[in-house]
Amino acid sequence: MAPVAIALQAMRGVALVVAVTVVAEVGDFRRFANPRQLGAYLGLVPSEHSSGGTIRRGGITKAGNALARRVLIEGAWTYRMPARVSRKLHDRPEPLPAAIRDTMAREMVGFIWAIAQIAQPPLPA
Repeated sequence: MAPVAIALQAMRGVALVVAVTVVAEVGDFRRFANPRQLGAYLGLVPSEHSSGGTIRRGGITKAGNALARRVLIEGAWTYRMPARVSRKLHDRPEPLPAAIRDTMAREMVGFIWAIAQIAQPPLPA
């Protein structure tokens, strides 16, 4: 799994500890058909309280692997700081509601899934 851990470190906010923790906790990324399944496994999908025609979505479910979720959320915190971008791009997310800014961990999971699909060694024949 070392190739996956090395590849994940190409992402902003993912250094050695985050990459190794996620790889160790998730294991074989191929068992998830899409990033949505990985996000659900990590508890990074929105909760839902629905009745009849009313749909109410809340914060993340926090079900699943707490350790991997915690390091991903910590990694997502690096997105609070500017990534050496113009002042205009830096100021753009400031007026957005916290719920919109909190989607970063879910977005990171999608990228992690895609990177792992490429970097993970093929199954033995």
